[in-house]
Amino acid sequence: MARMAVVVVMVSLVGAGVMFGQATQPAPATTQPALAAPSTRPINRSAEDTLRQMLQPQAQAAQPLQPLPDLPNPNTYDLTSGDNAVAPGATTQPLTTEGTVLLDRIGRLTPGADGKTFEFTLESDGIALSDPPLVLAPNKRLELLEQRVANSYGDIKLRVSGEIMEYKGRNYLLLSRWAVLPDPVRPLQ
Repeated sequence: MARMAVVVVMVSLVGAGVMFGQATQPAPATTQPALAAPSTRPINRSAEDTLRQMLQPQAQAAQPLQPLPDLPNPNTYDLTSGDNAVAPGATTQPLTTEGTVLLDRIGRLTPGADGKTFEFTLESDGIALSDPPLVLAPNKRLELLEQRVANSYGDIKLRVSGEIMEYKGRNYLLLSRWAVLPDPVRPLQ
């Protein structure tokens, strides 16, 4: 009985091999020789030859790129300076980069050209002497400052801090704090 089981298993394995096996046929004979297909592979060279080729100086070595000169950009200057200024022959004044923090700068509050806004005119700090006036952006601190100016009789000198913003060719100052500086005592004459 065991022998018969072994024979059945062997017959089934041979049958499965025939069923799942692939029948191969010989390729038809051709009378033309096979053409060699062009190869994109480089010719086999030794490692020494390849290294020698890589280390040889090239006839025309690559040159580093040279930077282009900066062209004048009209968006980097205050639009109320230069030809647009009230004073004849005024120089152009550069815009301050947006996001610059203005810390404890001294200046005066002046009314804007439209009569609705205020500008902060910086006093000379001995460094640049060419800072354009900054339009004050509306916020609660500006509202308090306007009330203080409306209740005063003279020109007020201020120490302000805030963040500079840029919009349509002008610098704006968003006040974060301000303080009125006391007038210096003048001696009697």
